[in-house]
Amino acid sequence: MASEGWGKQGSWEETESFVGKTIAISKGVDAVELGSVRKWLEPKHFFPPIHSDTAAAKAAGYRDVVAPRTMAFTYGLPAYFDAETPLEKLGDTPRQIPVPAIFDLPAPCGQSFATSVDIEFFDDMYLGDRITCTHKLKEIKYKTLSVGEGAFLTQEDTYTNQNGDLVALAELVIFRFNASKKDD
Repeated sequence: MASEGWGKQGSWEETESFVGKTIAISKGVDAVELGSVRKWLEPKHFFPPIHSDTAAAKAAGYRDVVAPRTMAFTYGLPAYFDAETPLEKLGDTPRQIPVPAIFDLPAPCGQSFATSVDIEFFDDMYLGDRITCTHKLKEIKYKTLSVGEGAFLTQEDTYTNQNGDLVALAELVIFRFNASKKDD
């Protein structure tokens, strides 16, 4: 029996039925734009002119200002909230960011943590680009760890722009489990 916690509940057979299939498609809520690039770079104290100046970007071989490639995650996410979603009340279960393999796949467990993320970048993101992320469940590996019994779920995220060009390919591994019962 699954313990209380995060994620859709179900059987491992249900989880396995998603292997090789699209779990979800996330359409980025905002287009790539200069203000968000600046706000993303400011706390890093990192200001390469290719991310803010058209002439500098063109001199470096780009067709225009480019967003940092690692912003694919940011631009590929849907909005966390919308006008139709009721506001949370004290005591409600907190909402999480949309990470389909952790929360949207049925599994007989209620806890999870990410173990790794690998990403390869292919094309640049230019001002005005719209990013979409297609999430697929790549594989499941069952394992018992000291924290409990569960499975490593490997999620493949494909980021594309509005023209269908591959921007980035990410692989996220999540361990979903039920906590071990400790004898006190």
